[in-house]
Amino acid sequence: MNGMADAAKLVREGQRFLLTCHVLPDADAVGSMLGLAEVLRALGKEVYLYNRDPVPEQLLFLPGAEHVRASLPTGVTFDATFITDTAARTLLPRQFPPRAVTGPIVIVDHHVAHDDFGDVIVRDPSACATAVVVLDLATVLGVKPLPRLAAAPLYTALVADTGGFRYPGTTAQTLRTAADLVEAGVDPWMVASRVFESWSMARMRLLGLSINAIETEYAGRVAVLTVPLAMLEKAGATEEACEGLVEYGRMLKGVEISVMLWERRARSDETMVGSLLTRMSLRSAGRADVSKVAVALGGGGHRAAAGATVSLDLRTARDRVLAEAGRELGIDP
Repeated sequence: MNGMADAAKLVREGQRFLLTCHVLPDADAVGSMLGLAEVLRALGKEVYLYNRDPVPEQLLFLPGAEHVRASLPTGVTFDATFITDTAARTLLPRQFPPRAVTGPIVIVDHHVAHDDFGDVIVRDPSACATAVVVLDLATVLGVKPLPRLAAAPLYTALVADTGGFRYPGTTAQTLRTAADLVEAGVDPWMVASRVFESWSMARMRLLGLSINAIETEYAGRVAVLTVPLAMLEKAGATEEACEGLVEYGRMLKGVEISVMLWERRARSDETMVGSLLTRMSLRSAGRADVSKVAVALGGGGHRAAAGATVSLDLRTARDRVLAEAGRELGIDP
């Protein structure tokens, strides 16, 4: 894997490290960050955990989640900054700390589509989750056995990014890795219940509203869930509640691509322009490569799961993503 030796060298020669991930972080981003933090601490390193956005509520059970801060201490500089599960610079806030603070940027990731904006790239597109890349880095650094507090975050990242070991990236090695983490003390049921269940009433209402409005295109081959701000407000939900609802479109028989679009207000520190943005999440039922669809819209991801954020209204964004989905399916829009 490119950059593994360089990343290990930075760790061995440095003492203070900043760890972060993309905005609106998901389980792989957070779990990989927290797991890597414990690996570095096992080597006697000083670690700061940073993200503009809070850790999602369903992940607050993870050891170390309470230490993630939305700001950095004044006057502190780092020997290197590790950014987990982040394939593009646009996924970081505009006011990301300057190079004088961060030191060299190390990207730890597994996405196929990316822009490799860091100084050192530790990427394995064959890995089912960034957590696997973190485990490989721990091995190179000689951190064996894995620190106890790293097991739950890394297992959570693994189970989330494989959809509970359902996605095509799930291999025999994936399950062996999961077994090793369970042997390290992880409770699989507790993790599964927190990640896939334990929903708020607002999220359940949002699911009902979005499912009720689901549409299909291209003779049922594409499912579309659209969530305007008014729907979020009616459900009493935040944007975080949209995460994962795209999976319900993929459950429809005959659907090859599921698309979820939701409207959001831009924040002042984002790299995107426009007062209203549209986020999109895409899932493939098998043969379609949704990363190609996402890349065409300025996003990225994997063959089976991808996403993008565009400076377009919902209707225009819907037209654009459907046109790209049609091309991927070999249909003239």
